[in-house]
Amino acid sequence: MESKSKREKEEQYFAEQEQLKRRKLREELSRRRDQQKAEGAKNTHWMKCPKCGQDLEEKSYEDVLIDQCQGCKGIYLDAGELELLLEGRKAKGFISKFISSVKGS
Repeated sequence: MESKSKREKEEQYFAEQEQLKRRKLREELSRRRDQQKAEGAKNTHWMKCPKCGQDLEEKSYEDVLIDQCQGCKGIYLDAGELELLLEGRKAKGFISKFISSVKGS
């Protein structure tokens, strides 16, 4: 009787371990699937103009990389880039200088 009880406990233990492995595998597969989905969405829109859909090109201005559309010539700044451009720039006409330099390139 006791050996049957031990056997049942042993079988229950291994069944629980198998369920745990399966749950971890499902979670990992789900995580990978979500990651691939996010990367696919990013790749669809990566470096594309939100206005016209053309490719964006990175250009350097004042040691900051800005994104400019090849089609409509729109200018896009990533988070923190405007602050970098304005940092230490108290000279009058900064914006007009910036715009003229981007137009000329």
